[in-house]
Order: sequence, then C-alpha cells, then structure tokens
Amino acid sequence: MTRIVDLSPAVPEGFRGPPSTDLGVRFDVRTKPGGWQSSQASMSVHTGCHVESELHVVEDGRAIDALPLDSVIGSAVVLDLTPVAERALLDAAALEEAKDGLVKAGESIGPGDVLLLHTGWADRALGSPDYFRLSPALSEDAAEWLVAREPRCVACDFFEEPAARDPGWEASEFVVHRRILGAGIPLVEGVVGLGSLPARCDFFAPFFKFGGIEAAPARAFAVVES
Repeated sequence: MTRIVDLSPAVPEGFRGPPSTDLGVRFDVRTKPGGWQSSQASMSVHTGCHVESELHVVEDGRAIDALPLDSVIGSAVVLDLTPVAERALLDAAALEEAKDGLVKAGESIGPGDVLLLHTGWADRALGSPDYFRLSPALSEDAAEWLVAREPRCVACDFFEEPAARDPGWEASEFVVHRRILGAGIPLVEGVVGLGSLPARCDFFAPFFKFGGIEAAPARAFAVVES
C-alpha cells in the first residue's frame, strides 16, 4: 500500500514571490451566468513550489523546457536539519550531521538520489512577510557538499541563498544557486511538509513546460509506502 503526500503549498491571490521581484499573485477571474469560469494569472515563476534550471544563474544555461522530467523524479532521502534558528547559515557540517541521522535511520545517500532538505521553515512562514527575510540559508561549502553527492535534484523548504534575503545583492553573490545549478542539478524550492516523510520515499516535481525561461511552477509530491 502507498499514499501520496502533497509537498506543494496553495498559492492564493496576493501570495508573494521572492524579494528580487516582490510580485504578488494576481488572478483575473472571468465568469458567465450558468456556470462558466476562466481565469488569468499574473505572477513570478519563482512563486510557491517551483523548479529552477541553470538559466536562472548561468548565461546560455539550459532553459526549463530543456530539463528532462526524470531530473526531478526519483528515489529521495530526507536530510533533517531541524531545529534551525531564523537566518541560520547551514554549512557542510550541518549537512554531515543530518547525513549521520539518515544513517541511523538505516539509509544512505547514493548518486542519483533526490536530496530533500528539511528545516520546517516553509511550514512555519511560507507566504508570510518573514519567509524570505528571516529564512535559514546554505553556505557555499554546503552547496559544495551537496554537489559532491551527485544528486538528481535538490529540494528545499527554505530560501537557501543567503545574499538574497536582503536588498542590494549582485548576481555574482548567488553562490549557492551558481554552484548547484551550475553543476546541472535542478533546484526545487518552496516545498512544504517534509517533516511528514520517512527517511526515504519516491519524489516527484512535475513542472510547467514554459519555453526559453529559467523556472516554472511545480506540484511536488511524494509517494510513501504505508
């Protein structure tokens, strides 16, 4: 027996994207008497749960429509980084400690695994004004640690780029994105509910096949053995 665990947040009108654009979701809902509705959405593609490709930070990198679906679908392990303080900088040592916890649960990281980074931050704050500003983040050596494990993709329930939490950043300061995406490893951001998963599960993050841009909304979920 298996069950599906939804790992994607709802995205209502007004839900805001990252500070880089600070765009709120806007719906233009059109109806006709008798039961007909058609809506238009305006939003950043980095809103809620979404998948990012290299083009986000690498000139001439792969666009999101060139990213194969099997790069965001596969066997996954949960790296439990809890408890985490606001604006904590999670380094390679923190990831190594989470890996040790995984081993105690009878699992290990193998090449091609999906790595799910669990802090609980999205469950607490996603959609609030504090989500981006007070989020934990990854250090550059943590990004190196992740890339060295050769994962299929990396999914986070927090805003992992430390420079982007505050205004005034430059593109070159996106060290975490550049290291992970630059290695051809997709990032899945804005996931929720990782704390409800076992140490290993099957992960899926199908995304909209937009052409020629760097990211697309996703509906991430896990399939768990009952």
